[in-house]
Amino acid sequence: MAIKRRSVIESIPSINCYMDYDYELYTRDEKVSCCQRYRCCLIAVTTLLLLLVLAFIVIFVVPPVTFMLSIGVQRYVIFLATYGNETGGFTNFKEIGLEGLRNLYVPVDHNGTLGVWHVLPLEYTYEAVTSASYNYDDALADGKYPVLLYLHDSGENRITSKNKYMILRRFFHVIAFDYRSYGDSTDAELSEGGLVHDSANLYRWTRTHTGNDAYVWGHGLGSSIAAKTVAQLRNESIVPKGLFLESAFTNLEELLTVNSYMKIFSWTPWFKPTFLDSLRENEFLFKTDEYILSVDCPIMIVHAEDNHLIPYTQSEKLVRIGNKKRVNEVQGNITFHLFPKNDHYGHNDIYLAPQLPEYIRSHIDTCNEYNKGKG
Repeated sequence: MAIKRRSVIESIPSINCYMDYDYELYTRDEKVSCCQRYRCCLIAVTTLLLLLVLAFIVIFVVPPVTFMLSIGVQRYVIFLATYGNETGGFTNFKEIGLEGLRNLYVPVDHNGTLGVWHVLPLEYTYEAVTSASYNYDDALADGKYPVLLYLHDSGENRITSKNKYMILRRFFHVIAFDYRSYGDSTDAELSEGGLVHDSANLYRWTRTHTGNDAYVWGHGLGSSIAAKTVAQLRNESIVPKGLFLESAFTNLEELLTVNSYMKIFSWTPWFKPTFLDSLRENEFLFKTDEYILSVDCPIMIVHAEDNHLIPYTQSEKLVRIGNKKRVNEVQGNITFHLFPKNDHYGHNDIYLAPQLPEYIRSHIDTCNEYNKGKG
């Protein structure tokens, strides 16, 4: 029987290359879902970028531009007068925690008054507290203690440094006052020149009430005001016995570049035109490094290493400038005391340093010796 043979090719089932499959790589629903996810991601990324740009503008652009365009904002940032502006409590000494002082209002020539405290030397306190007829004017004029004009920092008033007065009153009659628009002093336009004008007027007032030796102490912003006040009084042949500068700085422009809070803006290319140039245009200068060159009395500078508002390097630079450009034999020397950061005195608490009374006494002696040499 013959066997019918089939070729190998014939034995392989035929394959339909155009066969329709009942599935695809992605279904239509999956394609739609993928597109939706892509759009959502695109929208999310775009929104995030827009929010980042908006945040950048709000943080790094709006404040500098606002500062540049508004002299009111500049005054607020520099002087912080509202933080020190309390309308009551300046005569409630028991609540404040001080004894042996009086409250005064001294007229100045901008048709207003300055709120002033006369804090007696510690030796006189008991008699002043126990005697209803105690005469503060006589005590101020008796010649036993020198007088110290105290110029406070920005954002403060004459109450703020009450604990510091307890140290200072060991050596002086302390005359602490509030600049215009601070505390309960009369409101007036805030400017560097205006605060110096107030300080000079009050210094003259003290000279009409006592012939005692007079010193000036300035803290923070008050250190620059104190230096300029003393420099300007020299033009009237009025020279204090000595000057104390606490937490001082070279000038306002340089301080802004090193201040820890301003570092958020100092890296931007518009920092100079928006901050520094606008301060110069509005004459907010506070050039302590120039003012001390016109101070004709010995200067003592104290600073704390952990001062984050005004770095201690500012005072160090001030000392270098003074030693280089001042004539010590004619103008008196500069003494610098730096307190280590481990003491944690910061910007406001140097009065806690146990060495401070010794430094004050030493500076008084230095001023006395300097004036003997001049005489």
